[in-house]
Amino acid sequence: MHRIRRTLRAAAVLAAAAFAAHPLPAGADDLKIRSPIIEPGELEFENNFTIGRSKTAVHEFEYGFTDWLKLGVEGELAADPGHGFHYDAAALEGFLQLTPQGKFWADLGLFAEYEHTARQGDPHNLTFGPLVQKEVELFGLDTLHSVNALFTKDLGTASLGPPSLLMAAQSRIRFNPYFEPGVEYYGNVTLGAHGDDPQHRIGPGITGRIGLRELGINLPGGIKYDGAYLRGLNSATDPNTFRVRVEFEMPL
Repeated sequence: MHRIRRTLRAAAVLAAAAFAAHPLPAGADDLKIRSPIIEPGELEFENNFTIGRSKTAVHEFEYGFTDWLKLGVEGELAADPGHGFHYDAAALEGFLQLTPQGKFWADLGLFAEYEHTARQGDPHNLTFGPLVQKEVELFGLDTLHSVNALFTKDLGTASLGPPSLLMAAQSRIRFNPYFEPGVEYYGNVTLGAHGDDPQHRIGPGITGRIGLRELGINLPGGIKYDGAYLRGLNSATDPNTFRVRVEFEMPL
């Protein structure tokens, strides 16, 4: 209980800083499953690509400072239909792991991100919310289920509209570390009477990891990958979206 109280106090400090600090550059990797589990002493370099009506490429560095705190920085490139990529945003982000892995009913964490777009006059953005993960045995199969419920709000003099809820959920079968098939859902719902129409996506995905030594590279660490093909469920959503993420991880 002492550990949980300590991490909850740290969560409160992070939340307060999110609202009090001057916001930093903006990113848009909404189609992503975030885990509450932190590997202390591990450096991660992520590359996230999304292809729909428009395209985004988000690159980020993250580092686990302790077994309960991970911080990261990211930069985003975007391409509107018929145009090439351009620098669009940057962000600072933080993860808090609230419970030891596997000790309670589910693994819990918190995520916060501060964003700032590259275009002058565009609003800053704050995203904050819980991360939940649980392993379950179903029909003799080891399965992993993740849910992210993130609230996001534009900030600053150019901010318009109410906050939104970004939902991300994934269920996958853990056949082996190299190949874990599953299904993913993403939703974007405005929490107000005069917001944009909600967006909903669902589709199959795969996840895997391979160690560097298994690739003949005599170094610790590994490469994680995940990807999905997502179908839009209403007219406000891109009918077809592909997302791919490749992460290089290295213990330091």
